[in-house]
Amino acid sequence: SRIAANEASAVGSIRTINTAEVTYSSSYPDCGFTTLSNLGGSGGNTTGAGLIDSVLAGGTKSGYSFGTSVSGGSGCGSGTGTPNSLYTVNGGPQSAQTGQRYFFSDQSGVIRYNTSTTATATSAPLQ
Repeated sequence: SRIAANEASAVGSIRTINTAEVTYSSSYPDCGFTTLSNLGGSGGNTTGAGLIDSVLAGGTKSGYSFGTSVSGGSGCGSGTGTPNSLYTVNGGPQSAQTGQRYFFSDQSGVIRYNTSTTATATSAPLQ
């Protein structure tokens, strides 16, 4: 039952990150999407938007490790004005005792999973 609870928490965390990415992109249109650490913090700015809690922004929560990557632009501070238009988020169990499924999502908002390796855009969607 601990594994099921961790996996449910991981799915909730992926949903939270998806919502935070969209909010960040709307709040900072010159930046677009951003990294996990920038979604946390408490400054209410591009490097500490305060959209997710500090535990999740640190990359681990409920036996899962999370990471984001952004692309499709140059993001904030580059002076080119090309916002990041793509992002991915992955969540994987820290050990076999904390979870059995790996999760993935991107700017589409669809959460996908894989039971044996890191989930990708081609993995099965959650039903």
